[in-house]
Amino acid sequence: MKLTAGAAQRVPFNRKRPAVAIGLCALVAALVYLPTLRYQLVWDDVDIIVQNESSPLQAFAHSFWYGGGAGILGKDPYYRPLANFSLGIDELVAGHRAWYFHMVNLLLHAAVVALAGVVVWQVFGSFWLVLLAGMICAVHPLAADSVAYVSGRTDLLACAGLLVALLGLLRLPKRHDWPAVAMTWAGFAIAVLSKETAVMFVVVAGVFLSARGFRRVHRRDMVALAGVLTLLGGYLAARYAVLGSVVGMAVSGGIVANVLLSLGNFGRLLLTAVLPPGQGVFLWTPAGLGRLTLFVLPGIVFLALPFVLKPMRRSGSAGLAWLWGAAMLLPFAGLAGFGPVGRLLYVPGIGFVLLALLAGRSVTRGTRNGRVAVVVMTLAYCALLALLVLPQRMRVWKDGYTLFRQMTREAPRYPAGHFNYAFELRRRGDIDGAVSEYRQAIVLDPGMALAYSNLGALLQSKGELVQAESLYRRTIELRPGYALAWNNLGIVRYKRGDGAGAVQAFRRAIELKPDDAGAVYNLGRIYQQAGMPDSAAVMFERAHRIEPGNPQIRASYEQTHGQKP
Repeated sequence: MKLTAGAAQRVPFNRKRPAVAIGLCALVAALVYLPTLRYQLVWDDVDIIVQNESSPLQAFAHSFWYGGGAGILGKDPYYRPLANFSLGIDELVAGHRAWYFHMVNLLLHAAVVALAGVVVWQVFGSFWLVLLAGMICAVHPLAADSVAYVSGRTDLLACAGLLVALLGLLRLPKRHDWPAVAMTWAGFAIAVLSKETAVMFVVVAGVFLSARGFRRVHRRDMVALAGVLTLLGGYLAARYAVLGSVVGMAVSGGIVANVLLSLGNFGRLLLTAVLPPGQGVFLWTPAGLGRLTLFVLPGIVFLALPFVLKPMRRSGSAGLAWLWGAAMLLPFAGLAGFGPVGRLLYVPGIGFVLLALLAGRSVTRGTRNGRVAVVVMTLAYCALLALLVLPQRMRVWKDGYTLFRQMTREAPRYPAGHFNYAFELRRRGDIDGAVSEYRQAIVLDPGMALAYSNLGALLQSKGELVQAESLYRRTIELRPGYALAWNNLGIVRYKRGDGAGAVQAFRRAIELKPDDAGAVYNLGRIYQQAGMPDSAAVMFERAHRIEPGNPQIRASYEQTHGQKP
């Protein structure tokens, strides 16, 4: 038989390589987040980036909030060295220029969308399903909580690593080669060093590799799983060495309450993911306060799917997608306490997308018109999300004032929201508004020491010295080692004519923080006005050594030392 040119069969468009679809979705993912390049560093960004004292390499030996404090959490319960390493590199390159940090987040999100497209191609081999999945991941509004918020980089890095590991898992049954093993190991290492939730990949990998029966498990499958377990052991050892604990966050409440809380939050988040328009940004459900709600029902329905639907039990892809969504979300839904709901869904989202694609393909199987209708409606819905819903959710993260105003509206019982909103109101000059918010934070959390201190400073600026002194004393009761409260207490006592009490407070502030130039200078001023020039000169000299650029300190130093023979 003679072959002629053009005899080769044409490859259907649906079976072409997905590079075009993946590239297009990644481009859309980057373009829709371009407005974030004008956004500020907000909330945890200040502690993690601006106040963090560790270098990129030191991040592997320090906790997540090292140097900035863990806010209301007390002891830092997080170990996320790769995220801190990434932020540290950004700081070396661009200082504290917010646009650069946002640009890196934008590019990481585009990379995650591209990796999700590759996963969909490996599962389905369909150009159109890759396009649909990629567009959903690119413009889903809940992703804004991880992309538009610089500290959300933990989700981006963890998801990127987990998708690489997932691609390794999908390759293992087909080829059983070392590249698949290496992808599984490398992806898991990246993910678990970025966010704690990645530890659940061990469960996913174990179930996936053993689902075919141990007799059919290849030797390299076992090597891959053993490597993942070894990496998990190394991570837990490093976590314990840095934090002094493997778990980190304490769980309050009884078992039943926490199970109900997890199931309720799980069901609520599922509904939020399916119907994102109009959904709030923040979810606050303190651990231990779980109760039976209607949100438990969708959670139970999702968990029961493989046991109720026989076709789902027969489909390895459906089982993997279901397990991914459940494992990456359910164990942490009740432990979240408070947070942007989108950050909880960023990693599990690919499992839910895969399930939706499987359901759509099953329903439209054999009906070309049905498939075309699903594609058109899905792309139209994505366009609606990108144009109307996503921009609105992104704007919540543009600056601290907008963020915390939204937080107090959506979670009015969350004390830290009022505390942070008060700080932003104070920056804007709204003193009365800030006073009101600090008072609300104290009502909701009577143990919030910094709220007493900051409220005292505001009342002091308004001349209400008696109340200010009472608030500083309450701060010191809660946090005896807080040097700033002692310094402020000394100022108030001095203004009220209590010189001896002021000296005592300033000395205590200096004991706690010897390099506090303000407290040293204030003590020198009291000595000077008490007719003790030599003691005052010593204090002014010490304050000048600590802070030589302060004009007020320099003037007092030059005055006292110029008078000395």
